[in-house]
Amino acid sequence: MNALDTTSIDFLEGLDDEKTLPLSGEQIDSEDYVFGLDDLENLAQPQYAQPTQNVKPIYTPQPAVPNTNSLLFDSFLDETDVRLRDVVDKVFRRSDRSFVIIRDDKIEYANNMFLKLLECANIDEILHQKFLKFVAKEDWDFLAKNIGEMLTKNESMEINLVSGAHKIIKAKFDAMYLFDKQHFTFILIGERMGMKTASALSMYDQVTGLPNFYLFEDRVQVIVNYEHYKDVRQKRNMVAVASVAIDNFAALKSIGLHELVLKKLAEKLMLTLRKTYTVGSGLKYHFWILLPDVMDEESLKVELSKIQALFREPVADNFTTHEISASIGVSIFPDPATSAKKLIEQAILSLQKAQKEGGNRMQIFGL
Repeated sequence: MNALDTTSIDFLEGLDDEKTLPLSGEQIDSEDYVFGLDDLENLAQPQYAQPTQNVKPIYTPQPAVPNTNSLLFDSFLDETDVRLRDVVDKVFRRSDRSFVIIRDDKIEYANNMFLKLLECANIDEILHQKFLKFVAKEDWDFLAKNIGEMLTKNESMEINLVSGAHKIIKAKFDAMYLFDKQHFTFILIGERMGMKTASALSMYDQVTGLPNFYLFEDRVQVIVNYEHYKDVRQKRNMVAVASVAIDNFAALKSIGLHELVLKKLAEKLMLTLRKTYTVGSGLKYHFWILLPDVMDEESLKVELSKIQALFREPVADNFTTHEISASIGVSIFPDPATSAKKLIEQAILSLQKAQKEGGNRMQIFGL
């Protein structure tokens, strides 16, 4: 028998039957607990080891219960190797809505619907390209000024895209910001879109019912071509284009009256101006007016004064009237504008000059 066994036996033989071992490292009097042989033989009986007086329990702190869901999620992240691009592609590849991720103005991802929309056969044709490359130039400023409201106020926005075949496609997008410490990243999710030539409805503005800018632009081209190539024995008439911007449009929009005002102004223009004129709804600017067959400068000034007077009249709803401030830019063919394109460009420049000079005025290009 080794030393340990001898010590153990000596210890057991030396125990006093009336003494008990200390509990939990504390010295406790033997009178506190009384053990009997019957009790030891019947451990299941409730009278076993009954204290003769109340004993204060010793508090043992319980370990905090872990958040099972959090642990499982952390474990999932630790053990999973998933690329966001692959996940996004699996979800949106065959979606019937266009889905585009843009980082610092460049396209980082586009699904099949967006490629089909732009008539691109390969993702490499648009990947890492600037998004504005596929947006009509007339919408660049509009997009830049309104992307913030799309992201913060959950508003949709209509913009015009340019396909590989140089077709104009009207698209309606929702935007969602992606948290990124180093880049400005957001997602554009677009509704199904139709080509400009797909239906007659796409050629007219949904709010006013007027021809949209692209139909208006086509009519300007037709009129200019007619004047440019008419028989030399016929007199060449002047053609004028007026672009109109409502200076206080933002204030009207803030009180929810912007669409009402546009409808009322469109009605007045259609009912008041000559039937040979074309009134269109603009992209960046609210109205476009084509004045064909202008006999001379004096006749043009008379017609322009009528247009200006219409926008100076207040617009009334069921309860009150609303003052309108409008800037108007005018260009004239064949001098100084020599083409339909120049006619529209010079009208825009004139309008911008009117706005810079305080607004609520008319500016004729070259004057």
